Amino acid sequence: SRPVWSCVSAGISTMHAQTMGCKRIDHGSIARRPAAWLFVPGSRRSVLAFANGRIPLRGRGGYGEDVELPPRTAEDTGRPCAGNIMPTTRRYPVRQLDAPLTMKQFPVTVDVATSAERESAMLEEHQRLVVEEESIGRDVLLLIGMVTAVAFVCSVDRAAMSVTILPMSQQFGWDSSVKGAVSSSFFAGYMITNIFGGYLATRFSPQYVLAAGVLLWSLFTVDTPLAAEASSDSLTSLLVVRAIMGIGEGVAYPSIQNIVRKSVPGQIRTRSLSFIYSGHQLGTIASYLSSPSIMAAYGWPTVFWSFGSLGFLWLSAWIPLSYAASNRSDARNRMAGKPAPALSFPSTDETAADVLASDSPIPWGKIASSPAVWAIVAAQVTVGIGSGLSFSWLPTYFTSQFGVEPDQASYLCLVPFGVTVIATNCAGWIADGLVNNGRFTRTQTRKVMQSIASFGPALCLLSLSSDSHNTDNLQGAVVLVTAWLALGGFSAAGYGSNHQDLSQKYSGMLFGLSNGLASIAGSASIYATGLILKSNNNDWSLIFELAAGFYIVGCLIYLTWASSEEEF
Repeated sequence: SRPVWSCVSAGISTMHAQTMGCKRIDHGSIARRPAAWLFVPGSRRSVLAFANGRIPLRGRGGYGEDVELPPRTAEDTGRPCAGNIMPTTRRYPVRQLDAPLTMKQFPVTVDVATSAERESAMLEEHQRLVVEEESIGRDVLLLIGMVTAVAFVCSVDRAAMSVTILPMSQQFGWDSSVKGAVSSSFFAGYMITNIFGGYLATRFSPQYVLAAGVLLWSLFTVDTPLAAEASSDSLTSLLVVRAIMGIGEGVAYPSIQNIVRKSVPGQIRTRSLSFIYSGHQLGTIASYLSSPSIMAAYGWPTVFWSFGSLGFLWLSAWIPLSYAASNRSDARNRMAGKPAPALSFPSTDETAADVLASDSPIPWGKIASSPAVWAIVAAQVTVGIGSGLSFSWLPTYFTSQFGVEPDQASYLCLVPFGVTVIATNCAGWIADGLVNNGRFTRTQTRKVMQSIASFGPALCLLSLSSDSHNTDNLQGAVVLVTAWLALGGFSAAGYGSNHQDLSQKYSGMLFGLSNGLASIAGSASIYATGLILKSNNNDWSLIFELAAGFYIVGCLIYLTWASSEEEF
């Protein structure tokens, strides 16, 4: 009977290939069993079964991906079997389904008389899956848009102090050391919830954790003017409010990392993260662009009131979206016999093993002893020092070094941050292209991107230091600052995406760890910058040289130990 079934198998493969848009598949000899499409509970990957052999359709999400067929054994067929009687590699279409589905079988019989019916049924099923794929595409784009919007709001609220601190210091008589303390107090709270927020976003719904953070930081952004008025004699209330605002923002990016890891396909994940990071930079641009006009028309307190209200607007869209997604997830989980999570979007990569392992112990020992983790930490900490310098002190630099007015200083900052948005997105597309086309490995790509993001800014900072006593070369300073920040944007495709490579489950926690340590370094550098400027009469050369040195050291460590192999 084997030759008969070989012919039938070839017929099925030809029909399947015509229906699914694939090349004809030569199955060879196949056991005498019906073939079926299986949908595994808790998984978004379709599984094609031939004679009890399941073929997981993995890959980068496109069609025609090579997949491995496990060997058949005597246990599979209930009778002796001479090894693997089918070829070990097939090419099947890979489909990302919208949600975990219940176990369903669509039997494909081997009766030649029903071939037309089989083809019609499989075509109908394929069309249904295509519709679901298109729906997933819209859901993913909507999710990326919403997460980018919250990164924008996060940055707008944070950058408000960088601009308003100039008129505030004039009103309250603050010197450089006080301005450094006010700016760094935000990062004191921010570093606490980065690590803790990463844990919460791993153990609970990251959508819920993110929403709670937005609510907290928006409330205390609105409360900042009141706290500043109450701190005319003592800075305590203002420092506390800024720290609590940092606590709220600290959970944002660990939650975003988990959301992206679960919901965005791997082949577009780097460019998606780069786009989200560019939303943060756009928020800085919007703050620098609009704050001077708002202050001139309504006073500096209105900046905090208007920017703080953006968080509530975002929540008004996010909560209904999360609720609708939660209802869809509840229905699927009831069908699969699993408890429903709170505020959970559909996942494109989640498997049944991921769901069952959700309560497994966190591998703290492996994380702490991983050289790749500490390579990310080194790069992120040193880049964070430079980012904190640009974020908190750039308007002050233009004002003190070149004597420009505060509103003009804000507008000068638009050019560097605007170019950085473009550079960050280009880095994501370049990195995905290098990996997807097989030109570089993922580890090599990360190292190349991070080298550009660290060595480039270091050279720019050294150039600024050598020209720091020239107070007439404003245009040259703007060019160097622009190059510094734009090249630094390539870190989005370097360490900024490396957490996703090391762990499927703990990427948010890893990001929280590295970002929390980077926040400590950034907070210390912001405060130290104020002390240095106060002690050396606003001489910026030493500050730029120190920042350049940190960039170089961090990149050398990253190049030595960084890896993109999954470890946890």
